[in-house]
Amino acid sequence: MTIFKRVSGNCRVLALMIVDAIALVSIWAVIVAIYSRFFGFEGYGASDYWNLWPLLPIYLGFNVVTRTYQGNFMYPAMPLSPVEEFRRLIASAIFSHVLLMAFLGFARHNTDYSRLVIVVSGLAVGFLAQSLRNLVRQILFRFNLCQIPVALAGEGETARRVEAILGRNAYIGFDIVRKFDHAHLREVVPSSQKQGIKILLACQDERFFRAQLREFSAWFDYIEYLPRLEVFPIIGSHAISLDGIGGLEMMNQGRMRALRWEKKLLDFLFSSIALILSSPLFLILPLLIKLTSKGPVFYRADRLGKSGRPFKVLKFRTMYADAEERLKTLIEQDPKMRAQWNARFKIKNDPRVTPLGRFMRKTSLDEIPQLFNVFCGEMSLIGPRPIVEEEKKYYGEDYEVFSRVRPGITGLWQCSGRSNTSYTSRVALDVYYILNWSPWMDIWVMVRTVSSVLFMKGAY
Repeated sequence: MTIFKRVSGNCRVLALMIVDAIALVSIWAVIVAIYSRFFGFEGYGASDYWNLWPLLPIYLGFNVVTRTYQGNFMYPAMPLSPVEEFRRLIASAIFSHVLLMAFLGFARHNTDYSRLVIVVSGLAVGFLAQSLRNLVRQILFRFNLCQIPVALAGEGETARRVEAILGRNAYIGFDIVRKFDHAHLREVVPSSQKQGIKILLACQDERFFRAQLREFSAWFDYIEYLPRLEVFPIIGSHAISLDGIGGLEMMNQGRMRALRWEKKLLDFLFSSIALILSSPLFLILPLLIKLTSKGPVFYRADRLGKSGRPFKVLKFRTMYADAEERLKTLIEQDPKMRAQWNARFKIKNDPRVTPLGRFMRKTSLDEIPQLFNVFCGEMSLIGPRPIVEEEKKYYGEDYEVFSRVRPGITGLWQCSGRSNTSYTSRVALDVYYILNWSPWMDIWVMVRTVSSVLFMKGAY
């Protein structure tokens, strides 16, 4: 193994620190330039803001303290969950900018700088830092740079799933250098020592893992124990100890009454505001729909809501009026289309969709009328996508979990590939969202959804 691979953890931390610094400086530069262009600086120049350079080490210091880095001896090997990293980056940006404002006030320099610039910059850094980090992670992953070497011990479905995830996931940054099945577990430590691998992914059942834990712990700095494919409510949970017995306290935020009411209130407020802001589209799009194809403006479809109660989901029509007849003919004549429909209930380059409808789907404009469903309490802004009766079979025992919440206009599925995501992954994402829901997850999903829509990722 090369020296570069051995220091890949430190390399990854350095790369993230550099992008955090670039994010802070560039966002400040843009906001100061905009403020200077439209509001002026009342006697002092934009260059004066360079005097606030101590904010940079303070911000990076907060990121270090809140453990938003990963990969060397100072930090965990496995990164934080994306939602938790998002939350901590926002907290770090806000606290560092609040500290700056407090210092300026204490030093009697608060009138020298615009508080609006400081506040807007702090919020922008918090909300955009993770997106810039992810861009760099994609570049590192693409060119196999700063990927942390790990060993994988175990076999079976869990091990295969873990290997597949790491093979396509730029966020985690793990590179599986060695794999060991059950017949070669005795080689895990000696082989890892020769290659300098200090992180082990143990995809074993409990008896195998316990039998070798002492041997593993004599060499590996980090051991990630991944015994099963089951989804747990892990976000917000923490390790506990009961007189030497190790365990995990799982926080079910979806059962907390205050948070549930907060979600309902935010759904009502944001849907009301969104309906007002999007009112011009309710004049323009119906006119375009009528001019480009025959049929009604709106499409109403039966969907299953909370507790399995049926309701009518509302959309702008994106298909031709005879779409159902076209679908029957299509899946009868084309086996590939039939297989695609059975797998996802969607068809790529669907011939039933009108040219205008294709554009509305790409930009998600067809889903704007669902704001009425949110306003009426049938849906939520964020949640699992509503399904039809025929899709219940794909959820199996997980449907009980799925039906605990109101379906959403957007959710983890849409910001994790949208239509490019397999149905099995979609079910897993829905269950993960419900078991790990938090207000911060909703904010994170909304930010990711905006990015997916703007770049038209995965929709068809």
